Amino acid sequence: MGTEHRPSLFHSDDLSITGRPRRVGEFDPISCYCVLRWFEAILQNMYPLKYATCAPAIAILAAVLLSQPAAAAPVQPRIGLWYTAWWTKDDQFHHWDHCHILPVGGPYTAGDPAIIAKDFAQFRDLGIQFLIIDDTNGVGNDGGRINDNIRAWFDFMDKQPADKRIPICIGGGGEMRAGGRAAQQVAADYYWTHWAQRPSYFHLGGKPLLLIDTDKNYGPSDFVDPRFTVRWVYNGDNHAAMLKNKTWGWGSYYPPPALKECMSIWPGHRFPQNVEHQGKDPLEEPREGGRLYVRMWLQVLKTNPEYVTIADWNNFQEETSIEDSYAWEDPLGYDVPDLYRRITRAYSRLRTGKLVTGEYYRDEDDATVYCFDGKELTRARTPPRWATVIVVPHGKLALYRSRANT
Repeated sequence: MGTEHRPSLFHSDDLSITGRPRRVGEFDPISCYCVLRWFEAILQNMYPLKYATCAPAIAILAAVLLSQPAAAAPVQPRIGLWYTAWWTKDDQFHHWDHCHILPVGGPYTAGDPAIIAKDFAQFRDLGIQFLIIDDTNGVGNDGGRINDNIRAWFDFMDKQPADKRIPICIGGGGEMRAGGRAAQQVAADYYWTHWAQRPSYFHLGGKPLLLIDTDKNYGPSDFVDPRFTVRWVYNGDNHAAMLKNKTWGWGSYYPPPALKECMSIWPGHRFPQNVEHQGKDPLEEPREGGRLYVRMWLQVLKTNPEYVTIADWNNFQEETSIEDSYAWEDPLGYDVPDLYRRITRAYSRLRTGKLVTGEYYRDEDDATVYCFDGKELTRARTPPRWATVIVVPHGKLALYRSRANT
């Protein structure tokens, strides 16, 4: 077991005096001004003669600080994306065999350098800010090939310039479900040794973030490791437990629990093996041509949590993926392979009030649909084809129109 890491006064995950996260290298004039006034009070009370000499300089510095623009608030929610790492092109462990829907390009190995480079470029375009690699089936599963794929992702990300990386954390929990706290500790020890100290590992609160995905018979107090920031995760069907315990999630049935730290959404969910054996999936949440995903994102924007996690990029085995597929259709039934990337990109950009050329938008309380042509929003006279309308919170569309840009 490692010792608990205590963040330094100026750690990048600390809060500034204004109460929001401080970023590395950021100049926050309001925080500096407050520190200056604190120093002035001490000097005045303890060393009045020295204060008399320094007072003019302090006054000038205070005026300069107050004249500086305040540091911009960080964009939120920060977007995390679950990533399924068990895929191998040779399908040695028969994961692709269970899929009825495949990605554009067909089966692949999740650790293939070409796949990683392609996905990385797409993630940056979508505004993804951290990845959660799914290791929920247990450390070392599939004869170690999942670990091989995870290692390939860290190797790739560690080589990127620090300001270009998309940091990675691990979503585990299989050991907790199977063997309780002791088994989960063994897994955490492995994560600490092999992944958590990599340069591109994602940190929350000054420590590596470890997600524990279990059934609702376990909860946040059932496992603690002081080396990590631990967050509990429930699958989408346990959304009531998410709300009760204020946990993170792997997707959620609609409506997703409105939580302030983290919400989790998916574009839909279906077990293809249920369809194969029963003729239907009783647990299915249909995609509705992207409309379900739009409603999920609308709830996220209205709640404005610190984080949102998307389940997921490429779990075709439970059909929650947003990766391109020839199976994706818009609400009118037109084939749109990149539909879910487009929806993700549109909502990611809306966090800063930006619109995406070629996308359609409407206010949640107004059926009027507009298309953004790169300069302005123009009214659409017919229902859009090869697209899903992006619905925005009440009253926001007028604001976005005033800022319209790509």
